[in-house]
Amino acid sequence: LILFQKGQTTTPPPFEIFLCFGEEWPDQKPKEKKLITVQVVPVAARLLLEMFSGELSWSADSIPLHISHPDLKDKMVEQFKELHKLWQNQQRLPPPPPPPP
Repeated sequence: LILFQKGQTTTPPPFEIFLCFGEEWPDQKPKEKKLITVQVVPVAARLLLEMFSGELSWSADSIPLHISHPDLKDKMVEQFKELHKLWQNQQRLPPPPPPPP
């Protein structure tokens, strides 16, 4: 993700997780031909990729999460807000000079 964000690779990192039930996998059959497959998309990974690729469609301050007792979700949202602010600040900075040869 960091290499993608810095432009050192053009391919975004994969974050989907594929599970196959009832058959051997991997084998010669593509996953589309399996009887039961599940694609899991971790929301945190998708949001980070969207944030670093500039495709983020929501504001980090507009997350409608209100839980009376702080838990893991609250901490994760706060970390995303912090990360988003750091990323915005980094985008405003001039590029660093190239390293000496």
